[in-house]
Amino acid sequence: MSTPTSPTPETSASPARQLRPRGRRGTIALAVGTLVAATGLVSAAGYEAYHASAPSPAVTHHEKADGTTVIIPAASENPIPLHGRIDTVDYQQEYQGVTYKKQALVYVPATYVQGIPANIAYLTHGWMSSAEEMADEVSPAIDDLERSGTVSPTIVVFATYYPDRSFVNDDFETDYQLNRFFATSEINTLIDTIESRYSTYAGGDTTDESLKASRAHRAFGGFSMGGITTWDVFALNPDYFYGYMPMAGESWIGRDHDAPLPQIADEVTLGVRSREMGPQDFRIIASVGSDDPALDDMNPQLDEFYRKYPTLMTPQSLQVWIDEDGTHSLASVSRQLSHALPLLFPRQ
Repeated sequence: MSTPTSPTPETSASPARQLRPRGRRGTIALAVGTLVAATGLVSAAGYEAYHASAPSPAVTHHEKADGTTVIIPAASENPIPLHGRIDTVDYQQEYQGVTYKKQALVYVPATYVQGIPANIAYLTHGWMSSAEEMADEVSPAIDDLERSGTVSPTIVVFATYYPDRSFVNDDFETDYQLNRFFATSEINTLIDTIESRYSTYAGGDTTDESLKASRAHRAFGGFSMGGITTWDVFALNPDYFYGYMPMAGESWIGRDHDAPLPQIADEVTLGVRSREMGPQDFRIIASVGSDDPALDDMNPQLDEFYRKYPTLMTPQSLQVWIDEDGTHSLASVSRQLSHALPLLFPRQ
């Protein structure tokens, strides 16, 4: 059972467990082994095929006449459609001289009214996954928050950092170049596309000034390699986002030059420090499952952030939440989002 979400966030100067650090390859390998042992669904050799497969059979998709898609989770014999809806939004992104046609999935709450501003969160997935898979698995949890009124009206955008599926391969480390590009360039294309179409606090104005002025109502998050992307957004592109939700992913800033922990802390915080931002100007809710090997990788960095920058990385601006019994899975991500979103966008 997960630690219950409460109006008072659970924070800690260091996560609950102090475990021996393990490299990302070991993290993913152990996660695969856990999946195999627990479910028998896949072998380690079949991991790539499993994650590149079609969306979970636990949901079905119904495309409406207006082009929107409704994700229907299987609920015994009586499937219940989402309270909100899932739209598909097309956009184009140039990468290394080639223009790719891409799609984002947009969860639109039933409380959304065109012309009335809503909060917005952008989410991205992990290695070999997709926006579709992530939306399939976590939209019901987000819908429950909206249905219960736990959060203010919030649009959630599911996006992929892969230009197309040809970029998916069996070496997750090659994803980081795409993570960095998404965090520093493609996210701007996506914001311009989405927020010129939906009513957010930018008011349809996606200029630099407008996006900076509305950043308190905008968040970015991701799982695994998407969590790594989230740290890049915070470090390199913090102007447009107040909230950050790195889930089961540490920062890879400084990885190319094997930076020690103090230098990683310097590089991760450089963006906000160079802009003279204080702890009141951002809120990071870092989360991970208690049984997720990624906890090993996150722990040392989080401890160092608190240690080296105690007046910037405070228990209010950097919060840590552990999903009890959570694994490296989208089921745990659903619970992590259920904890984080009400803290970033509480019911008014």
